[in-house]
Amino acid sequence: MVSPYDTEVLLTGELKVIRVIDENNQYDINPFYLIYLFSSDLVQQQLENKIFIETTLPNIGDRWTELYLPISKDKEERKQIIKNVREVFKEKWGAIKKINKIRERYGNITT
Repeated sequence: MVSPYDTEVLLTGELKVIRVIDENNQYDINPFYLIYLFSSDLVQQQLENKIFIETTLPNIGDRWTELYLPISKDKEERKQIIKNVREVFKEKWGAIKKINKIRERYGNITT
């Protein structure tokens, strides 16, 4: 997920950018639910079998299309997951903002 603090990045060919085009979908998939899905043990186990190391760099190629995402059938559970993940990311981004303010005032600090 791209945060307000991740806007200046350079991506190489080994990385895939996956976006939610329409958040109004029947599975309630938005960026927060998508990060939850990709972080799940089931998807992580699948990735171990689909990512190949090419010249020391991991590469999934088009094999990402073979991933099965553990989308909950329970709409309320999906909404709760989205709410919880959104809150955690907002807290994380808030902490990054505070650290940046400290750095502006006192200089670089290690976090």
